[in-house]
Amino acid sequence: MRGVTLRRYPDESFPKNIDFFDLKDFPIPTNLKENDLLIKVCYVSIDPVMRVWFSGAKTYIDTVHQGQIIPAFGCGVVAESKSKRFTKGDLVLGALDCADYCVRSANAIFKLPAVKSKHDPNLPLFLSVYGVTGITALKGLHQIPKENLPTKESKKTLVVSSAAGSTGSFALQIGKHWGYRTVGIVSSRDKKDFVLSLGADACVCYNDTLDSNGIVDTDKLTKLIKQAAPEGVDAMYDNSGEEVLDAILPAMNKGAFIVLCGATATYYTWKNRGGLKNLAHFITKQIKAEGILYFGQKNAIIESFKEMNELVTGKHIQHKEEFINGLENVTIGLQKVFMGKNLGRVIVKLDNEVPLPKF
Repeated sequence: MRGVTLRRYPDESFPKNIDFFDLKDFPIPTNLKENDLLIKVCYVSIDPVMRVWFSGAKTYIDTVHQGQIIPAFGCGVVAESKSKRFTKGDLVLGALDCADYCVRSANAIFKLPAVKSKHDPNLPLFLSVYGVTGITALKGLHQIPKENLPTKESKKTLVVSSAAGSTGSFALQIGKHWGYRTVGIVSSRDKKDFVLSLGADACVCYNDTLDSNGIVDTDKLTKLIKQAAPEGVDAMYDNSGEEVLDAILPAMNKGAFIVLCGATATYYTWKNRGGLKNLAHFITKQIKAEGILYFGQKNAIIESFKEMNELVTGKHIQHKEEFINGLENVTIGLQKVFMGKNLGRVIVKLDNEVPLPKF
């Protein structure tokens, strides 16, 4: 079997320089312990948080060490089971590896509903709209208090940062379906066009506010947000943190609510974070915020699958995936995501026997 390993921790030349990884041959694991699963990996997704994993920082997964096969959210099929709860042929989801095979404890793996074969083209959608990505968008929005939700009598504005990404694009569309006036925040003009095509009422490009050092000018960004949301902001779904979150605070209404989902702005500078200069607005405007994390919460996927499926089949949500073929091209997917060239979810197909889907 083959696996993509982390040769060394990336430096500031990443992602333009992608030469930090190796494709190596390994023996297929054979000595499984009790409750272990040998999984044939079919697809893996490329997620922004992987940049933090590659730094050696400890997150909600174990620290990734140099020389180790790199982890990724993935789906696959059980090739061998030492667990009473799983049998050979079961389709599964979890934090797998960028490799042909990996071993995981059954306790860390989720058995997929609704798909019966690895040849089902809907299988990789469990790394997108039906998986942690889509469920995080849906359940995160469900955390917004009733008083911040739109009604016929009271219109509300929802702002979504990183709105062209997988989670952000779902959150924006769900918010629009719920009746919010929706405003996206993105990096580039092509992403702005994509977000507007999803039905957003307005979209702001933070790259339009960069100073001579390439740093976001929060005051200029605040001005653009206020222009896009003239009635103020009642709720925010934040995937960015740092300057983008800082810029939104002066535009928020009293009693606004923030769902804290990600912090992509810190993923390259996680040791040198700048913080929020507008933090006092939390006090003066009585803003509330809640962090969310649904990784590993199997019940969340089960509970939300039906609602998300209804949103998709009812055409209330468009899902966009970019598929890359082959384990040897994982680094192409990494470069695409970390250079901000993706629209929606980037998924790499590893198993030659499964289809390269077209949606």
